Amino acid sequence: MKVLVDTSVWIEYFKNNQEVTRIIDKGLSNGTFMIAGPIITELLQGVKSSQEKEQILSCIDVNYIDVKIDDWILAGEIANQLRTKGITIPFVDSLLAAIASNNHMKVYTKDKHFNILSKELEIGFIYTLNH
Repeated sequence: MKVLVDTSVWIEYFKNNQEVTRIIDKGLSNGTFMIAGPIITELLQGVKSSQEKEQILSCIDVNYIDVKIDDWILAGEIANQLRTKGITIPFVDSLLAAIASNNHMKVYTKDKHFNILSKELEIGFIYTLNH
């Protein structure tokens, strides 16, 4: 099964968290772990040096998944479902959940919003780090 790696996990990877680095390197080498445009944007907005930028760019040129119109539609539906329950999460998290759902992928994350998505929408494709 393919796994969409969320920005929060990539950050741990770039901080050289040894557990995460081992998992990510294995997932990248066997083609299991994927990245999408919104994650790339979030990572690049936080770079502090050209070295960090190059490190990010060297990891993201493989295993890329396109965002399709169906992903944008489902993201809006997810956000709307949550909003009717009085819950607001960043739209990027709704979009990543939609990409994963539409592509039968899991999400590897440490972002608490994915716990909300999993609980409130009964989405069963979320992995979380307990760090």
